[in-house]
Amino acid sequence: MVRKFLTLLLLLIPLSASGQNYDFSIPEFSCTVEVNRNRSLNIHYEILFECTPGYSSIDVIDIGFPSFNFNASTMEAGVDGHTLTRIYVSSYIDNGVEVHLDGNAIHSGEQGRFWLTGENGDMVFLDTEDDDYASMEFTPTWFDSGLLTGSSNFSLTVIFPEGSHPEMVRYHDLPYTTSLVNKDGRVVYVWEETRRVDSPYLVGISFPEDLVDGPLIERPKEPFMDQGTLIALAGFAFFFLFFGFMIFVIIKAVIKGKRRREEYLPPKLGLEGSGIRRGLTAPLAALLLEEKLDRVFVLVLFGLLKKGSLRLEDGKLMKTGSTEGLRSYEKELLTLLPEVPSAKPLPAEKIKDLFLEMIKILERKMKGFSLKESQEYYLSVIESAWNMVAADRSAEKAGAILGDRFQWLLADGKFDSRVRKLSSDRNILLPMYMYGYFPGNARMIKGSTGGMNLSQACSQVAGALEVSAGNAVSNLTKLSSTVTSKSNPIPVSTYRGSSGGGCACACACAGCACACAGGGR
Repeated sequence: MVRKFLTLLLLLIPLSASGQNYDFSIPEFSCTVEVNRNRSLNIHYEILFECTPGYSSIDVIDIGFPSFNFNASTMEAGVDGHTLTRIYVSSYIDNGVEVHLDGNAIHSGEQGRFWLTGENGDMVFLDTEDDDYASMEFTPTWFDSGLLTGSSNFSLTVIFPEGSHPEMVRYHDLPYTTSLVNKDGRVVYVWEETRRVDSPYLVGISFPEDLVDGPLIERPKEPFMDQGTLIALAGFAFFFLFFGFMIFVIIKAVIKGKRRREEYLPPKLGLEGSGIRRGLTAPLAALLLEEKLDRVFVLVLFGLLKKGSLRLEDGKLMKTGSTEGLRSYEKELLTLLPEVPSAKPLPAEKIKDLFLEMIKILERKMKGFSLKESQEYYLSVIESAWNMVAADRSAEKAGAILGDRFQWLLADGKFDSRVRKLSSDRNILLPMYMYGYFPGNARMIKGSTGGMNLSQACSQVAGALEVSAGNAVSNLTKLSSTVTSKSNPIPVSTYRGSSGGGCACACACAGCACACAGGGR
């Protein structure tokens, strides 16, 4: 059967911090879906994870839900008898929750039995073959085959609404393994087999529509125009669209030419690779995302200030003599900065080679990895940082998280607009090293009256960094075109077409929205 309305594909992805390497097996996989009278689904997972020896621990698990119609605060989860309370809207997948295992992480060589229960609303639709029937189709989550080892004892159980009878219900294309009537008198279908849980497993059921509350969404109506009218309208539309398209092409060419002068990444970077390159620092990740080089420079300065190799005095950068734990490009910048700050900043041309060297480092690190997948990954890291910083916590805890994740906020090209949306209702206590950026507010360290709210803190720290960068190097905003001329020069007298990409997974039916399995953060 082909049905117009299907549930979204679920997705569960173990997440990782930068540099982590996952490999795991799932000896047992069980999913139970209960269809409720109000057309919602109660979804329950029980999954036995086994972390492969020598690989990173599983510490955060993301579970996708069929639609955005769920409430993370009502979810319940646990692992090995321990209740897990930190369940938030996922910062990594489009619609779902992230469950933090905290002190109950599943370590290398160990097993952990994870469970989660949640509700998703409005998941039952009108059957397309029988107007007197309702329809529900569902596939449980699957995992990235590159991370998954072995097969699972797989079980999917679907419980019909109350009032169902065996002779009045039916399955769709995939036959069930077992059917029964449970102690509550409800019909149950069970699908069981041994399989790798690395691909969709779509099942469907139909039942009388009066078993659920309406109204159900109807099938599409017949076209309200005849074929002749549609052809005439299509002709007029083509005429106007043609001229609109020509104008669009011209405007797009102008915009593209301007952007091209700032595209400093070599064109071959990441084109022949696959998979995600994890473990990049915030400045290198910003380069990967082709953020403006003045923003990348501020990120490098922030790293040196945070590590104690530089300090700020009245907007001037002062060397401290410490070089412990510095990366090669950070050491290079230290050598370029004068021992005693002068009133005249360095010309931007002086640090051009610094960025060219950083691009070469990035090119080596990206060898064998996908540019697109890696860019999407670091965008999710940035999004996660915003969510963590914006979460409601104590003043001290919120400040500590800001200090830890601030470099990822800075890596966001939309930093200024997103900062304005942060909370201004509560003050926070910043980490000690950040107060050195604006000595006039040092009184807040002791928790005196006044203080800064989250939005003010982000704006003032970023402002202090930008002022210090401008005092150190002149004309930073013109660096991109200068660097591009060396790292990614515009071809001369040649034609270079563009190539498009496709989705890594596709829907099997009309009206189905998909989520593709991935390999973690």
